[in-house]
Amino acid sequence: MSTNNNRHPKLTPTQELLRAAFAAGFQSIDDGYTFYTGFDSCLENNGYAKRDDIDCTCSDHGFHGHMPECRWVKA
Repeated sequence: MSTNNNRHPKLTPTQELLRAAFAAGFQSIDDGYTFYTGFDSCLENNGYAKRDDIDCTCSDHGFHGHMPECRWVKA
């Protein structure tokens, strides 16, 4: 199976989409909401869903804690 820039199957968000999601998260802070309001919305609007029933998708497998994009996969 081919992988994206995160070395995970193409089911995980690309680096470009993650940049957009982080930008949306920071913009939502500026708008008076939480970071995750914008971050989650961006990924959901691009066809991804957060799955708590799968293993960690962080590049270090959660060794240093989980990243915001952990467990977001193509729906």
